[in-house]
Amino acid sequence: MTRRCLVTGGAGFIGSHLVDHLVAENWAVTVLDDFSTGSLANLSQAQSRGDLRIVQGSILDPRAIEAAIAGSDVVFHLAVQCVRRSLAEPLRNHEVNATGTLNILETARRRRVRRFIYCSSSEVYGNCGREPLVETTAVCEPATVYGAAKLAGEHYAKAYWQTYGVPTIVIRPFNAYGPREHTSGDLAEVIPRFVIRVLNGLPPVIFGSGENGRDFTYVTETARGIALAASCDALFGRAVNIAYGEMVTVRQAAEAIARLCGRPGLAPRFIEPRPGDVRSLRADIRLARETLGFVAKVNLEEGLRRYIDWFRTTHPDPAALLADIRNWRLPADTGDELRIPESVEMEW
Repeated sequence: MTRRCLVTGGAGFIGSHLVDHLVAENWAVTVLDDFSTGSLANLSQAQSRGDLRIVQGSILDPRAIEAAIAGSDVVFHLAVQCVRRSLAEPLRNHEVNATGTLNILETARRRRVRRFIYCSSSEVYGNCGREPLVETTAVCEPATVYGAAKLAGEHYAKAYWQTYGVPTIVIRPFNAYGPREHTSGDLAEVIPRFVIRVLNGLPPVIFGSGENGRDFTYVTETARGIALAASCDALFGRAVNIAYGEMVTVRQAAEAIARLCGRPGLAPRFIEPRPGDVRSLRADIRLARETLGFVAKVNLEEGLRRYIDWFRTTHPDPAALLADIRNWRLPADTGDELRIPESVEMEW
């Protein structure tokens, strides 16, 4: 019997890799995406290989949700406003990441879906000061409005299990990277920004000291971990980390990228920290191993090598991607105008 699912945000970075994985496992997949940050090109592989239906619409539109969820047994909810954009648009962040999650949950409840898998974020941990981060004992103290909204979504998911019996599972991915990751503006994160600059012969720019630790996880591994939750009955109403399980500093990642790009002497450049950057994130991965049988196999060295090879193939002119090195902005005190720090500089 064909398994049918809905993937919200399925045209995005992690979402499209999840769709690829599900299609390869013979799922019939419906994608709901407003394409504000996702791309139809991200779904070209899945479109050519399997049963894929695409609904263009927002998780803030009940009619679009109803149209997309029809016939689905499982919902994978990945639609999101990203962490850097949330700094400039905190109200929109809440609307999409918290209210949007509630919209999907309520429709899933009425449709009596067999399983609801909510893709949260390691950002919910914030600077809780405990490592490795264990799902059941770490105190969640989000440092950003993004993390706060994702944590609100977690609480809604758990409440829908406890109150209505909707079988919900919360996934906390850690620092996914790899092909299709955004490369510019406030959507771009650390690894693509480093790769772009190094391939242009420029030093990677690090916000702060570079000693911030991250648990970088190759995106196909993240997608595999999320998909495994569809077959697990042991995690209803609970959260589980999906990560490689080792911490690397941002400085170490920059140095590895320079070496793998053939520029080992290109030392990082350091500027002021960004607002909301947490000190370190390292996952305890025992629960994922015990309940999902998930162990990430692609280490950072291999993952970076794969990503750089992909990047060189798909972006033959990396100079075209150079942009403002500060990929964040804050809202103005009044009106709709956005305020950029006075020390901002452009480097080409």
